Amino acid sequence: MLTMLPPRILCLSLLLLLQPWAAAQTPGVPAVVPGTVPAAPPVAATKPQAEKPTFVVREYPEDRDAAIATVGDHSITLGELVDHLEERHHPGFRDALVQNPMVQRMLQSDIIATWVRQYADIQALKLLTKEMAVDQKKLEEAQSAQLKESFQGYLNNYIEQRRAAGRPTDLKQDQINRMLARYQLENGLAAELQGWLNYLEPDTYNRAQLQEFFNNNARAFGGTVSLAHILIYNRDPGRGILFNDENMARASAQLADVRARLREDGSNFEEVAKLCSADQRTAPLGGALGSVHRFDDRLPAALCRAAWELRDGEVSDVVESQYGWHILKRVDFQQHIFILFTEDAIPSVRQVMRRSHQEDILFQAREKAALKLMM
Repeated sequence: MLTMLPPRILCLSLLLLLQPWAAAQTPGVPAVVPGTVPAAPPVAATKPQAEKPTFVVREYPEDRDAAIATVGDHSITLGELVDHLEERHHPGFRDALVQNPMVQRMLQSDIIATWVRQYADIQALKLLTKEMAVDQKKLEEAQSAQLKESFQGYLNNYIEQRRAAGRPTDLKQDQINRMLARYQLENGLAAELQGWLNYLEPDTYNRAQLQEFFNNNARAFGGTVSLAHILIYNRDPGRGILFNDENMARASAQLADVRARLREDGSNFEEVAKLCSADQRTAPLGGALGSVHRFDDRLPAALCRAAWELRDGEVSDVVESQYGWHILKRVDFQQHIFILFTEDAIPSVRQVMRRSHQEDILFQAREKAALKLMM
């Protein structure tokens, strides 16, 4: 039988007993976090010189003091991020970075840019709430509950996959602990950030507040926006890490070229998208992304937010996401179904209202902090 996780999962003392990330592996299998670059096999001394990376490269501890983001007047360094992961999410991570080349490769994998973004958002929220009386105990409880919930969902999905494959589903506690250690290293910052938002915007709405939100945002319930975009990469498309100076200059020139080509009324948007967009899945379609809901998990929040603020036929300014620079065109709005405010609808309204307010808080924090990512 699966042993349930204790409530204060974020601060579990069992993590202090775990070996560093690289040690908790199946014998004979390299320690690879999903999405990272596997170790290259041994090669002869005549190996050709590797291509120079197109993106920002940071190594630890050599680049410990290198800035990876700015929040307000503070530059966040790689060392600060590593220290935070070590102290809060994975004891032993610092030593593993120094001692294990496979762990060092995480700093050039698709996980590092996500970590930088999430850690910078957390610091922006701290800056936003600097003058508030933050109840640290309640904040920790919200973050712990979020980590427990997200890990339990991950664990349930893993067990279901094993069941579907006809494999045993009765996991031992030490196996769950190892999975938790790996999960918290990879996803602990995400849970910490969401815990901040859950604390700042708790679900305490009464019926009158829910109905007012529903009435003011009726189009978001049952409606979609048809959207097109032109994408210019300013990040490595495989890893999500920002381009180095040379390639960023090329990307900036491409963006300037696109903006010069676009007519003010957006009448040639589809033509420019076909010629210039880096998104090869949508470029042949004139950049068409299809229809998106207001809170559509298939797209970054920045894109959905911007699309819903446009008028039909209007073209946006540059919107940045974890994929690069986007220029959006809102094609039209369609109301697919009409929803009435009833008891059955209240859970959905509650969920959307909280998500909307949390998004507002996060974007307000980023704006106040003039947040800038450097990885």
